[in-house]
Amino acid sequence: MSLHLNFCPHCGNKLPDTKGIFCPECGHKLELTQTSPVSQIEMTAPTTDLSSQTTLPNADLGAQAKQGFNSIVKHVNAMTGGTGNVDLNLKDLVISVGKKHTTEEAEELFSCGTVKTTPPEEEISSAWPRPWLYSRVFMVLAATFIGLLFMAKHFHNANAIPGIIFIGALVVPFSAVIFFFEVNAPRNISIFEVTKIFFIGGVASLLTTCILYEVADIRTWTITSAMMVGIVEELGKIIVVAYYLNSVKKKYILNGLLIGAAVGAGFAVFETAGYAMRSDDITEIIYLRGILALGGHVAWTGLAGAAMAMVKKEDLIDSEIILHPKFLQFLVVVIIMHGMWDMPVEISSTLPIMQIFLTIAVWLFLLIMINAGLRQISERE
Repeated sequence: MSLHLNFCPHCGNKLPDTKGIFCPECGHKLELTQTSPVSQIEMTAPTTDLSSQTTLPNADLGAQAKQGFNSIVKHVNAMTGGTGNVDLNLKDLVISVGKKHTTEEAEELFSCGTVKTTPPEEEISSAWPRPWLYSRVFMVLAATFIGLLFMAKHFHNANAIPGIIFIGALVVPFSAVIFFFEVNAPRNISIFEVTKIFFIGGVASLLTTCILYEVADIRTWTITSAMMVGIVEELGKIIVVAYYLNSVKKKYILNGLLIGAAVGAGFAVFETAGYAMRSDDITEIIYLRGILALGGHVAWTGLAGAAMAMVKKEDLIDSEIILHPKFLQFLVVVIIMHGMWDMPVEISSTLPIMQIFLTIAVWLFLLIMINAGLRQISERE
């Protein structure tokens, strides 16, 4: 007898009661079987031939992208010693910027980190910080830069040019340092010490880098030499970070993040000022390097410093800590990012695509490291 199928074996669509040799949904040819007793029919679940599909619905692509992102986050989190998913709480990092704050609040933040204002360990909050002061520092520096620029352009006052170069180079990197100063939940490093690390540490890292460049002797600009620049400059900065981090009191991941960011920011400011001074278009250099500053030296050295603090904990820094795999893996990531940033690769776009991508990537690492720092504090509670 002829048996009519109830479901299409290709797409699983329920077939109409009328007989036909093609599925009305997908057009698959139906193979009707001849058999006698219905009891002998082997019922199988409808299957879908995934290999015949050439495109995926947008929902599936979105789900796959989210799954891939979560996988990356979990992997980086595992590098910090964490497990499971991570809630990055991006909203908390900007939610307080638009709120009204008093001068007294700013003064209170700037007063922390002294002997009298450092909170006891049991009072340190492990909640995600809500920084805002960095935005006010940015506005103050930006307003200063605009005033100097107006003076030079409209009054042709050459005395404003040194200020334009230095303040212009300072705006973004120093504002980023204040951001990490606010994120430093232990509140055990004063703004005076941060400023000292920024200036002296920045110059010291440049000097260390100059010495290492004498050894590296880079003469041509190639992909290989770009990676060498990453190695030389990141090693030069992390040596200085290790000096300032080498204290039993600076035992928190967020301490290393702040100290590394301060050293990296100082390095970036002096480097940008040097490039601007030698350029025919000072403002072009300042604008470009200012926009890209968030993904450069401040972020790279901050991440490396946090990784060193993560391994160091309450110990003093020695060769065992410097050669620790957990620290080295982050240092290698930073060196690779730096090298890729400087690579002479031509991209047919007016936008710095490579630098934008690397900025997003390094901040993903930084946010996960901030989460690791807060986790470290919560485990001490």
